[in-house]
Amino acid sequence: MNIKKSWYFAPAIVLCAQTAPLAAVDHYIEEFVVTASPHNKRAGDVPGAVAILDRRQLQREVAATLGETLHNQPGISSGSFGPGVGAPIIRGLGGKRVEILHNGTGVADASAVSPDHAIATEPLLADRIEVLRGPATLRYGPGAIGGVVNVIDNSIHTEEVGDFHGAGEMRHNTNNHENALVGRLDGGNGPLTYHLSGVLRDSADVAIPGYAARDKGGSARGDIANSDSETDTWTLGTSRVTDNLVIGASVGRLDSQYGIPPGGHHHSGPGHDGHHDHDEDTVFTRIDLEQTTYQGKVLLRNLPGVIEQVNIDLNHSRYQHKELESPRGVRQAGTLFAIDSSEARSEITHKPLPGLTGTLGLHYKHRDFDAAGVEAFVPPSTTRELGVYLVEDIAVGDGQLELGLRHDRQRVRSSATGDIDHDSFNASASLLYPLLDSQRLGLILSRTERAPVAEELLANGDHVATHSYEVGDADLDTESAWNIELSWSLESGRLDIETSLYHRRFSDFIHAEDNGSRFSHDREDAGFSDADACSARIADFGSGDGEFGAAPECLFYKQRDARFTGIEVAMTMALTDNHSLRLWADQVRARFARGGDIPRIPPARVGIHWDYSQGPWSTGLSIAHALAQDRPGTHQAATASYTRTDFFVRYGRGGWALFAKGLNLSDEEIRNATSFLRDLAPEPGRSVVVGASYEF
Repeated sequence: MNIKKSWYFAPAIVLCAQTAPLAAVDHYIEEFVVTASPHNKRAGDVPGAVAILDRRQLQREVAATLGETLHNQPGISSGSFGPGVGAPIIRGLGGKRVEILHNGTGVADASAVSPDHAIATEPLLADRIEVLRGPATLRYGPGAIGGVVNVIDNSIHTEEVGDFHGAGEMRHNTNNHENALVGRLDGGNGPLTYHLSGVLRDSADVAIPGYAARDKGGSARGDIANSDSETDTWTLGTSRVTDNLVIGASVGRLDSQYGIPPGGHHHSGPGHDGHHDHDEDTVFTRIDLEQTTYQGKVLLRNLPGVIEQVNIDLNHSRYQHKELESPRGVRQAGTLFAIDSSEARSEITHKPLPGLTGTLGLHYKHRDFDAAGVEAFVPPSTTRELGVYLVEDIAVGDGQLELGLRHDRQRVRSSATGDIDHDSFNASASLLYPLLDSQRLGLILSRTERAPVAEELLANGDHVATHSYEVGDADLDTESAWNIELSWSLESGRLDIETSLYHRRFSDFIHAEDNGSRFSHDREDAGFSDADACSARIADFGSGDGEFGAAPECLFYKQRDARFTGIEVAMTMALTDNHSLRLWADQVRARFARGGDIPRIPPARVGIHWDYSQGPWSTGLSIAHALAQDRPGTHQAATASYTRTDFFVRYGRGGWALFAKGLNLSDEEIRNATSFLRDLAPEPGRSVVVGASYEF
């Protein structure tokens, strides 16, 4: 699809639109964390750390990627791979250990396969975004061992909407000349409800304060080449809503094309064959991504008898992306990734018994993965998962005890290895207890297990995106962890405090180990294959040190015991009726049990945010300081400290609003410790975003 042509439809979208990150609206949603608990708890009643970005916060925080949208939340950072890609890192864990959801079911994309693959969801369309840590993630299976991010757009309404209402928003970013048009329309006629939303966005290359490459060699100054992007997405949904029944469906389409900064993909020699001639070409790679998602929902509620509610969520997704490569200015097809995915979750909630509320769930996933081309380092596979879980809330005095149990069976089928089966068990117990009227103490104990995914089991080839040669292990076992978390919160009229201390002890932590060896084409020519072609001896590289340094690093999927320990603190003070001040800090320390630091862990951060609102005006100033990451892991480079300053101002009258925000106002050079491209592509320099919205 030619995305630029979609701008011809911009006036129609403006006229029939309302977007979640528009103005703070008078009728915005009551904050029930419906995805965290099947029992409609408020955020403060859910054990563990829960973050919610509502409509007002999203207008200030929303960005082109999910990771960048959430990076100002304690315990969450962005694992960027150039400006077009930003995945959330939660408490030092990301990728295969963080479940990304859209309206409660998984976003079936290839983002967990490689860090250069974008998450196929659009933050600009969200009504709210929920981030879950702790035992609340048990509902979503072993893939949520690190946390859950749920992007909610309410494309399937569960309550009557009434008259049609909508709005539109336009915004422009001066840094990369990004233009974005967002819109939404919601309405209904009696029990029937309708939803239509869409986003058009395009941008040029990202501006930076210095050289793209840390060593300055061979890189441009002032911008990141090939970092432009285009996106076109829309969603259409309808539902029938009564007191006892909700039945609905939605369809969404995402088309996105974005570039990978030079150096993010490496090829050696003419034709990319990698033999003999190891002078690297400058390869400009673009990702052309398409996804169509169908969602369905059936909700039976207020039922007579023992069963109070039955909730069924369905999701089917068809995803593919092509990697278009341009060596020497000639564009050619690189790799094609294709994923067909289906998911179903069914939950039965029983009537509240004296001191007891509970839900039984059944969860099924089916995923067909295929890849063909130069970066097809993982063979085709089919993964099936079936899980059953039980969550019970028990009243304990004035407190609440939540118990959860889950069992999953996973089967990965590949022609290369046959069937690989794993069972995983998860259990959690959490106690939330009021100390005084305004204070709560939380204690969480859990044991989690995660089965290795197809990429960790089956990888065997050149992973061009990370300039590595990855070798999986079909004999990998499940990884498990004992977790303990202590939280304390205070809610008073003028002071709110939330703090969490956590420790996670992994057994058989699955990781891609860098042992210092690199892939030698000379050994490959001599008859060695796969892992046997990797070597740390300079003599195995015909041209010596230069060829060794340019060769792909060999990464072997291994298992070692590991420890994650961290703290998150947030304190909000109401200085006056119009002024508030928020202080926050986070830190996670991750290391292997027998020594050595785990790579790509975010550094400790501290931040301060000031808010002021008076009449139609609202403003905010944020300053965040990240310490140097001087424990980057074996064979990894340290990153320097930085301070980032952001500003936001909004003026609204009636349905109209004008807003502006400044990002990285000091034009700081920021090298992201969690990024594979931190030495090749820093974060964007100074940016000013201006926009206007209208609601009716």
